[in-house]
Amino acid sequence: MKLLNRWDGLYKLSVGCLIIIGCLVCPRVLRAQQHQQPKKKNILFIAIDDLRPELGCYGASHIKSPHIDQLAKQGVVFENAYCQQAVCAPSRNSVMTGLRPDAIGIYDLSTFFRTKVPDVVTLPQQFKNEGYVTEMVGKIYHVSHGNHNDSLSWNTVWNYKDELGKLKKINRGDTVGLESSLPAINGEGLPYYRSDAPEEDMVDGVVADIATKRLRHFKQHDEPFFMAVGFRLPHLPFVAPAKYWDMYRPEDIQIPERIAPEGASKYAFVRWSGELRKYHGIDVYKQQGVLPDELSRNLIHGYYAAVSMVDAQVGKLLNTLEELGLRENTIVVLWGDHGWKLGEYGMWCKHSNSELDTRTVLMISDGRYKQEKSTKSLVELLDIYPTLCELADIKTPDHVQGESLVPILKNPAAKVKDVAMSQYPRGKMLNNDPNQREIMGYSITDGRYRFTRWQSYENPKQIFDTELYNHADGRLDIKNLAHDKAYETELERMEKLLDENLSKTKKHH
Repeated sequence: MKLLNRWDGLYKLSVGCLIIIGCLVCPRVLRAQQHQQPKKKNILFIAIDDLRPELGCYGASHIKSPHIDQLAKQGVVFENAYCQQAVCAPSRNSVMTGLRPDAIGIYDLSTFFRTKVPDVVTLPQQFKNEGYVTEMVGKIYHVSHGNHNDSLSWNTVWNYKDELGKLKKINRGDTVGLESSLPAINGEGLPYYRSDAPEEDMVDGVVADIATKRLRHFKQHDEPFFMAVGFRLPHLPFVAPAKYWDMYRPEDIQIPERIAPEGASKYAFVRWSGELRKYHGIDVYKQQGVLPDELSRNLIHGYYAAVSMVDAQVGKLLNTLEELGLRENTIVVLWGDHGWKLGEYGMWCKHSNSELDTRTVLMISDGRYKQEKSTKSLVELLDIYPTLCELADIKTPDHVQGESLVPILKNPAAKVKDVAMSQYPRGKMLNNDPNQREIMGYSITDGRYRFTRWQSYENPKQIFDTELYNHADGRLDIKNLAHDKAYETELERMEKLLDENLSKTKKHH
């Protein structure tokens, strides 16, 4: 009995020691296991204003865009990406909320989206809810024309304008504002300018500087981040340092033919956009109908220089990611809010349902997927929201109307939708509401044909006009085939596809 008691005591002692050792070791094991958990994927979200898909990585060898081209080699380039409305605020609202313009009910520049959809969870807001630090600098939401930013989306909004305000003013004769990106004469901005100001003093130079500093902060604090960086160029005015102008020879710049599409609807285009006419020296040519060759060439030259300028800023961000060792764990998405006309049809700017205005830039780089790929699959900017949620392994809110593009990242030949849809309003205001116009134009593309239907906003069954363009041989709208009997079958097919897509668009509640 004594022997048994002795063994029993030894057993209890050993068990007690194991418990003590376990208590000491388990926290270490738990900490080690926690340390081994995969880090949350960071997001670098780059928006570029008025950037049409005319870049080296889109086959435009005349454009100098080495940094964006390098990003393209690290991910997937979407050759057929389309915005939901070819103007800043509605396009950006759609990207950030995951809702189509009809679901939001906003088609103008000045209406703040939360006046229509107050409780919607935005893309960065969803990441913030999942423990990310969400910050922005530059232009992400449209914040002019009385519109403003969204505080619910961000932990921090960095005000680049404060830095610009510190610059010493530089005037020359009657030209003011030469210290940065907005030179003007008599209160009218210059539409283009070969600048002597330092790149770091330009709007996008300041934005890039703030963004790179924030990336360094995130590295030091080891925080998962959603960093949104919005560059202004190549939006008007086309102001860039001389070195970017010198990348292009004026004699090499081709001026597009000033030929409007044959049989185009009278609702299709706005020939003279107020966006361009407000700049110095432009409005005098309104009566002529088109801009003269020299002015056209200077504007195109300025746009190209602006593209190369913003490309360099993108390079600063990507180089900083590499330098800090953040690149591997960071998903980079770069997108343009819509396309732009550079004199095609004798017209400028956007504001239409045409292929040139609705098609835009989109590329996504995630090291887990094959690199240096392009895809011809139809996608929409609306699809960015669910794609980033899936890539970051966070829930996609039920309200989101886009489709995840992860299947295409895995296999560029994959297909997630049959058509991409855009829209643009025309006509007089209804009920004194800038978001209610007499006519709404809905437009879809299946990759070859673009079909547009102009219908009454209040009575959709009332059709004012239709358009059908064949883009088998290029992106220009050449001839409206909607009234050609040889294309009746294609017209009926596209109209059916449009109706199917419209039936899926519901108002957000």
